[in-house]
Parts: sequence; C-alpha cells; structure tokens
Amino acid sequence: MKNALLLPILLVLTITFSIAQNYSGDSWSSVKSQGKGTITVAYVETPGFIYKDQSGKVTGICIDIINDFVRYINETKKVDVEVKLVGDGTNFRGMYEKVKNSSEGVFGLGNITITDDRKKEVKFSPPFINNFAILISQPNVPTLLKLEDLPKTFGNLTAFTAKGTLNEKRIDDLKRKYFPDMKINLLATSQETFEKITSEPNGFAYLDVAFYLEAMKERKSLKRHPVGDIAAEQFGFIMPLNSDWFPMLDEFFKANGGYTNSPQYKNILTTHLGLTGLKLLKSMAK
Repeated sequence: MKNALLLPILLVLTITFSIAQNYSGDSWSSVKSQGKGTITVAYVETPGFIYKDQSGKVTGICIDIINDFVRYINETKKVDVEVKLVGDGTNFRGMYEKVKNSSEGVFGLGNITITDDRKKEVKFSPPFINNFAILISQPNVPTLLKLEDLPKTFGNLTAFTAKGTLNEKRIDDLKRKYFPDMKINLLATSQETFEKITSEPNGFAYLDVAFYLEAMKERKSLKRHPVGDIAAEQFGFIMPLNSDWFPMLDEFFKANGGYTNSPQYKNILTTHLGLTGLKLLKSMAK
C-alpha cells in the first residue's frame, strides 16, 4: 500500500448503459480458479464520491478506492480482474435495487449509508468514510435554534427530498416529531434535491455533507442549520447477499495497517474533497 502512489492507474472502466433488471459479474471463487474475471460496478453520482470530470470521465473517491482494491487483488493474488462500470448514475434507489437483485461479482458505489435494515438486503464492505447529514436552506431563512421551532421558523417552507433515500426518512421523522403540517416535495434523485435547494428561496432539505461541500466549491450560498446535523454514519460499498467478495474487500481494507490510514487514501480525499472539505469533516467529527 505504501507504494500505491508510485503505481500507474492500469484499469480502464468501460461504461455500459444497461436496461436489464439485474447485473452480473464473476465470483471470487471463479476468478481464483480461472486466474481472471470481471467485476461489475454500478454507481450513483455524488459530489466528490462519484462524478464526471470535465472530459466526461467517471471519477471520485469511490472509483479511486475500487481501483486500488482491484490493483491489490491482482498483485497479491496473481489474477487479472477487470472492472465494468454500468448504469447512468442518476438514481440511488434504482442502483441499489439492481445490485440487491444481482449476483456474485457486482458492486454498488456512492453515498450508501450502512444500516442494519440494509444489511438484511445487501452485503456491505468495511466502511470507507464517515458521513454527516446536514439540514440546509437558502441564506435568507432564519437560523433554526431548536428542532421544536420547526413549525415557527420553517413554517412557510417546503421540504425537498429524494424518494427512497435515508434523507427522505429524516424529513419524514421531522414531520412526525415536530412539524405535522410540513409540506414535502419528493424528487427522483439527491442531485435534483441539491439543484432545487440551491435555487428555491423557500425550501429546505437534508443532504449528505458532500453536496454541501459541492455548494461551497461552486460558491452557491446555502445556510447550514447545525441543530439538525446528524453524524456518526458510515458509507460502504454494497454487494448482493450471495457475493463471495467480502473476504477480499475485508483483507484489502485491513492490509498494511488499514487502508483508511494510508497516505494513498488521504491523498484521494484531498484530491476529491479539497482541504476545505477535509477540515469541515474533521470539525464536524468533534
């Protein structure tokens, strides 16, 4: 792992826009016996984590980590594993369901929070980063000081949220506990929610910290309401329940003192989140 920075990126990710219900990839047992194979990677676009650069290439924290994982497997197990990138990256629920209903060497990447309920449906890799859900609005909205003040402070606002995400559940929880008359506008994706909240003066939303960092990067004005921060979540990659790839992922994350402690990992975070993003994550973790 210490030499990872010196190694060139050898993987070529082929994007396939599949309309099939399920994806397929080679099992680890097949790769081990054949000496080669292909894993299939589905994804949902998330600022910093998986996004398209100016040339249209899919990049990000998750892509760099899966590259490092495959490189590790190829070098330590003496196999030849290739990566096939599938889907269009637009819909979290669609990606999640396809991976869940697939088999063997299929992985899902993005802002996927590890939860006990989801562990009943998919396998998770070890966590690769801590996430924070942030309650945000336009700057003109008064600062929310207590969640109990939601009906008074946010009384004339509409909540925006992506259907099928944990952030939808968070908005539903706010409505149930504090603001029964809350107006909720369901959208298809978190990206749509982000775009809506950066343009709608009378809206608010829960979004993962990556979207807040993206707003800062693009110099879009948003107000964070710290009383609504939800911390201590973790993101992981997902696999179908019948996948036999978890032991390899677990070995990769634990090798050489732990992947998330490595200079390579820290360089990846700096590249895709920037120093400002890293400082915000550290400050929120305290």
